[in-house]
Amino acid sequence: MRVSIPNNDKELRPGMQASVIIKNPRHQMLSLPIDAVLRDGKGATVWLQTKYCTFKSRMVEVGMETGDRIEITSGLMDGDAVVITGAYLLNSEYIFKIGSNPMSVMKM
Repeated sequence: MRVSIPNNDKELRPGMQASVIIKNPRHQMLSLPIDAVLRDGKGATVWLQTKYCTFKSRMVEVGMETGDRIEITSGLMDGDAVVITGAYLLNSEYIFKIGSNPMSVMKM
């Protein structure tokens, strides 16, 4: 993408790096903190709270990633309570107690 940026103060020089945020009011998306999404070679998963102290794992498809956020393109529905902090701990405890990854048998 080519962009013209005013440089009236002469602070910008050729070869300098820049971060650009493009806002599009027509594009609505769901995003989560990156730490809420667990990724491995088989895909991406999140942990959902189903009841008090009851959780289940669900596969999701991810899109763009920026800063500390990641876009979720499919796999979640309205009303899903996603575990934002502690997802890795839940996954580790599940593997420790059950002995396998909760997503090892699921296909998306």
